[in-house]
Amino acid sequence: MLDLDPGLMIWAWVTFFVLLIILYKVAWKPILSTIEKRENTIKDSIDRAEKAKEEAESLLEKHTEMIKKAEEESQKMLKENRELAEKSRQELLEQAKENAENILNKAKAEIEKEKDDALYSLRSEVADLAIAATKKIIGESVDETKQKSIINEFIQKMPKSSQH
Repeated sequence: MLDLDPGLMIWAWVTFFVLLIILYKVAWKPILSTIEKRENTIKDSIDRAEKAKEEAESLLEKHTEMIKKAEEESQKMLKENRELAEKSRQELLEQAKENAENILNKAKAEIEKEKDDALYSLRSEVADLAIAATKKIIGESVDETKQKSIINEFIQKMPKSSQH
């Protein structure tokens, strides 16, 4: 069995406590300071990470808001451009209608003028034919100016344009 020697036991305890005191003086303080430094470093890293996270969230919120504003602005610009395009289209249609009406009115006026010119020319020819026919029928020359005034009076009494 095991024999315990009290002297050896005391020396073992004394050696243990001396070694403990030496370790406390020599190694314990550096170990604690290293642990404390490491703890502070980890704490600082966590604080910096939280700050970075808050800044990132703030930036994300700002960017999200900017994107939203940009989308709203682009939608507004699209709407304004559509309205402007519609307005331009309406103006062009109105201008085209106005031009078409002007061309139609000019054409009608020109046709009316041509018709009046043709009627005047026809009346003159009818008057000349009537005078010539009268000369042939009567066989003698009649006063042409008197004959023309009679025919012109008759033509003036005729309707100016035939209405269908």
